[in-house]
Amino acid sequence: MAIWNALVSAMEWVLQQFYLLTHSYGLAIILMTILVRVVIMPLYHGQLRYMRKMQEMQPELKRIQQKYKGDAQRINQETMDLYKRAGTNPLSGCIPMIVQLPILYALYEALLQFHYLGTPAFLWIPTLKLPDPYYILPALVAVSTFWQTFVTMPRGTTERSQQMIMYIMMPAFLFYISMRYASGLSLYWLFATLFTVAQSYVMGVGKPRTPVVKANK
Repeated sequence: MAIWNALVSAMEWVLQQFYLLTHSYGLAIILMTILVRVVIMPLYHGQLRYMRKMQEMQPELKRIQQKYKGDAQRINQETMDLYKRAGTNPLSGCIPMIVQLPILYALYEALLQFHYLGTPAFLWIPTLKLPDPYYILPALVAVSTFWQTFVTMPRGTTERSQQMIMYIMMPAFLFYISMRYASGLSLYWLFATLFTVAQSYVMGVGKPRTPVVKANK
């Protein structure tokens, strides 16, 4: 608990230093977001590598499912063999996410309880302490979340209904959340998402790729 409180306090201290540098809480939150994303970049980089590998494996995974349709045990065996030949592990995409979650949640907690001085207005937003009364920021959060999901989700790894949930329900949910929470949190989420999208494009996630492994004939 003491370590957690220290991490949150450190986030608040860094945010305050950025404010002293820029004299704008909005810019301070943006810089803080970029700093945190740069720190966890190696972790997310590994996660994106796994997602790209999954995209490369999709044709063979589909072939396995079609060839052994109705034989769940054989599909599972062939899939595990494919993972082994590709040099990847189904859990390797989750580990980087689990490791970076405490850092991201500490930033979220720091923004949630941060004590702003005066009225922290930013651009069209009257105060970062309250939700955006014009709903512009929630709309941007929703659009950026849709964009991130579209770019990073490996094609063909989920059923159509699950894809619809990720593509539509998640942006809609975050739009609703952004209308209720402080704009400072929404501003953080927006720029964190945009940073993720940019990193995904640099990594080439979402682009069609030639399969690097083939299943057993």
